[in-house]
This record gives sequence, C-alpha cells and structure tokens, in this order.
Amino acid sequence: MMQKGKNILAFSMVYLTVFLFITLAGCKAAAPEQTIRFGYLVADQLHSPAVMVIKEKKMLEAAGFAVEWHEYMAGSHAMQDMAAGFIDFASCGAAPIMIAHSQGAQLAIVAGANQEGSSLVVNDSITFISDLDGKRIGTPGHGSIQDAMLAQLAKAYDIQIRRMAVEVSDMPLFLQKGEIDGFIAWAPHPAKAIEQEFGHELLTSKSMMPNHQCCVLVTAQSFMDEDPQTVNTLLQIYLDAYQWFMDNQDEAVKMLAKYTDMDEAIIRQALPTVYYSYPPYCNEASMQTMAQSLIETGRMTLKEADIEPFLEGLYRPDLLAKANASQ
Repeated sequence: MMQKGKNILAFSMVYLTVFLFITLAGCKAAAPEQTIRFGYLVADQLHSPAVMVIKEKKMLEAAGFAVEWHEYMAGSHAMQDMAAGFIDFASCGAAPIMIAHSQGAQLAIVAGANQEGSSLVVNDSITFISDLDGKRIGTPGHGSIQDAMLAQLAKAYDIQIRRMAVEVSDMPLFLQKGEIDGFIAWAPHPAKAIEQEFGHELLTSKSMMPNHQCCVLVTAQSFMDEDPQTVNTLLQIYLDAYQWFMDNQDEAVKMLAKYTDMDEAIIRQALPTVYYSYPPYCNEASMQTMAQSLIETGRMTLKEADIEPFLEGLYRPDLLAKANASQ
C-alpha cells in the first residue's frame, strides 16, 4: 500500500512538472510582441517609399514586431510627438527635425529617404519669381523644408510672400478655388494640380536648392540608446524595402497610386522629380546649406560656427553602414 502511494506521488510530481513546463512555455509564446510606434506624413509615399513598402508588406510584423502607425500632416507635428515620447521612429523632412533638435529634442537621423521632389505650382497670373510678391502661397507649415525654401526664395529676391499653412492634400483644391495663389508641396500633389489644369509649375526644389536632402528616417536618441539592436534590425528591413522599391517600379507605382489615392499616370509624371539614392545616405553638404538657410530665416538660433558639430550630433551614418554591412 505504501509503495502504491509512493507511485501515485511520483506520478503526480511528474505530471505537475510537465504541466508547469507546458504552462510556462505557453506563457512565453504568448508574451506580447515589442511594439514599434512609427510616424509618417500623409500622402508622402513618393518621398518615403521604403516606409510604404514596410507597411504594405508587413515586414516589421514578419520580423516579430507589433506596429502602431501614426499619420501626420506635417513633420513638425511628428517631431512634437517624438519629443514627447509618443513615437519611436518617423519619416519626414530633415528641416523640421533640425529645428526640433536645435530646440532641445534629442533626435538621431539614421537614414535618408529622398532628395529633391517638391515643386512650386502657381496660377496663371504668376509668370516670374517677382510676381510672387504679396501673393498667398500655401506651404505644409512653418518648419517644413518647403516653407524654408520659400522663405529663402523671398529673401534672395527681396519680395514679400504670404506663406499660409495648408494641408498638403487640400492644396490643389485651394488653388482651384482661388483661396491661394500657389503652393509648394511634395510630389505627387503638384503633378495632380498641373494635370487638372489648376496651375502651372514655376519652380522645382531642384532649381531652388539643388540636391537638397528632403525626407529622412529619424528616431529618438533615447530609443537608440536603450535598444540599439531594434534600430539595427529596423534599418536592415528599411534597406530591404528600399531595394524592393528600386527593383519593382511597376508594382511600386500601383502601390503609390493606392496610398496617395491618385491615378498611376500622375504618379509616373511625379516620379522623375524625386531623386532616390541607394544605399540611402543623407546628402550632408545639402544639410549644412539647409541649416544655414534655417538660421538666416530665423527658424534656428544656432551660430554659424556650430552647424558642423550640430549636424555631427544629429546624423548617424555609421548606423546605416552597420546595417548595410549585415545585409
């Protein structure tokens, strides 16, 4: 009888051990995924195609992450949320990132997205740059690269331009209704306005600031310090997505048409205005020029001598180089 009791006790212990192992294994498998909070600009996929591909193909989810996507009307709004700790990564213009960083936000640019790719579209009453004097021109808002270029243009030609913050998706309609005399925005919105004969192209960002760095991939310095492995993994995924975009243009055009809600013909018309470099390192010389412009137009209060160390603390090309070497 004692032996039978011992056997029952031994069996119970084995059963309990197996039960605990299965339970713990199940808990481990059911552990919540790491969540990445990612910000991007509305209808900005031509400038940040890799982010579009990552989202469409669920590449972060395939790598084991959960993702929260946050859409913003302007880069300055995204930087406010990043500074407050609400998002981990974002794709937006270099200019609002520089401004936010100069104001105390601890940020790190880890890759480029595109160069150039914006246009100034105006009504038929405007033929020359001098005609912009006193005109109402829509921009994505103070702190955007488009607004900065327009301010620089006004200063260079000694004219007064009434810069008005307008949601980019509304700009063609505002121009058609005569609520603004023109707008400067990222592709493909200018191409849409031109195709619908709401206005004509006066200048491109290439002619205003050749080879300028436009959108970039940025993260919070605190996130990079706390989780460098995730930053490296995300950059590798970013590179894969960027390469896919470069290699699959026809499929990419369909994807761009879907995300921007525009015809493929407009997308194809707009694509040549955007320059994509791979690997997507930033154009550092243009970023120095941009910083100088932001200082001259009062967007940043840095001293000119501080520009170089300022950018060295903001842009981290070594991280992209590491991720690229791991491909």
